[in-house]
Amino acid sequence: MILFHGTALQLMLIAKDRGYDTVPMGGFDKDKFVKMFNVSDRLFPIVLISLGKAAAPAFNTTRLPLEDVLIYFSNT
Repeated sequence: MILFHGTALQLMLIAKDRGYDTVPMGGFDKDKFVKMFNVSDRLFPIVLISLGKAAAPAFNTTRLPLEDVLIYFSNT
């Protein structure tokens, strides 16, 4: 299966809707992955996605309001 970034996000959203949790992983050794899983030369892994049921609830995060971190410049 070939997953591009937009497709990966859709997969993650569908999984969440069906009660599953996901974690995207971009920092992996692509060459080792290709060798370990015998991936065709015409394919290139971009992101790995773990999918399953969480063992415990996720930690809450604190995010700053968008207005505090975004500056909008207008030409008008």
